[in-house]
Amino acid sequence: MLQCFHFLRLIIMRRLYYKLQTHKSWLSQMANTTYIDEDRDIYSQGALVQLLEQRVAKLLGKEQALFFHKGITAQLVVLKVASELKKCKNVILHPNCHIVANEQDAYQALMGLRGIALGELSEPFTANDVSAVTEEASVLTVELPLRNAGFKLTSFDELSKMSQWAKHNNCHFHMDGARLWESTHFYQKSLAEISDLFDSVYVSFYKGLGAIGGAVLAGDVDFIEKCKIWRSRMGGDLYSAFPMILTALDGLDKQLPVIPNWVERAKEIAKALNKISKLYVETPQTNGFLIFVEGDLVKLNSLINPLNEKFNLSLLYQFKPTECRNIQKTEMQVGPASENISTQEIVDYFKMLSGST
Repeated sequence: MLQCFHFLRLIIMRRLYYKLQTHKSWLSQMANTTYIDEDRDIYSQGALVQLLEQRVAKLLGKEQALFFHKGITAQLVVLKVASELKKCKNVILHPNCHIVANEQDAYQALMGLRGIALGELSEPFTANDVSAVTEEASVLTVELPLRNAGFKLTSFDELSKMSQWAKHNNCHFHMDGARLWESTHFYQKSLAEISDLFDSVYVSFYKGLGAIGGAVLAGDVDFIEKCKIWRSRMGGDLYSAFPMILTALDGLDKQLPVIPNWVERAKEIAKALNKISKLYVETPQTNGFLIFVEGDLVKLNSLINPLNEKFNLSLLYQFKPTECRNIQKTEMQVGPASENISTQEIVDYFKMLSGST
């Protein structure tokens, strides 16, 4: 009974990013989508799959796009195909990127590839870092933004230099664009202008767009056709993925146009939090950012749940340690649910958390 009550509290608790969805809310959304009367997909084929792929390919300015049920699978396929084309198993990656830090070294364990780690943990690598690589590499990957470093973005000028380097060295230039939707506001460029620098681009549907799941990989026709074979080999041809497809299309319709508003709101919140004496926040480049708080790790984490109950707010994950013993970090992401939460409430929450009242 207590567990049921706790779960209900989680559902109704206000959140900055997306509301916690239930089976009922997902089913309601799909029942009311404008695409409800279209035929469902079967084994990655169907009118809605084709519509989704074509829409994303056009947005990214690429010849072709391919739906995947998981972004991890999409990126494993990219690395595998590009390495086979060049007959080279070396891939250049940031040591704190998702492929390295969050996927249990799948690219090595499953695909037999070898990573060339480049850059410092807290910053994206630069074009000079790339130019200093002396080993042959089949793929150069860049995550936009680099989430584990605080949602930081590589400048467009640096990306342009990396693109030139990749062309000169016959190296496939791939973007992990899981949060690319949230990054265009920083660049003040279209999705297609940013993607034009890359040979392939992966984008996620369940993050910024709020879908149940799913992703797309985009690139030129020949490359994507080769990736299609590996999608099948990786178990990616689901019997039906219609919940992902419907909610992804809804996300493109309803969420994509308003994402820049989330970035501006993130800046507003970060500016307000920086006025609290024991907090430090860098100016956000996307709708996500890290918060650094002075205090004891165990004590800070013990205060989160009581404060969540007091304010009826869920703002952050558990704190993690930094290199400084008395400075801890957590992350915050701003999304559509933030409209019902005032900046002052967030400030009051963190004042109590940090003991700055």
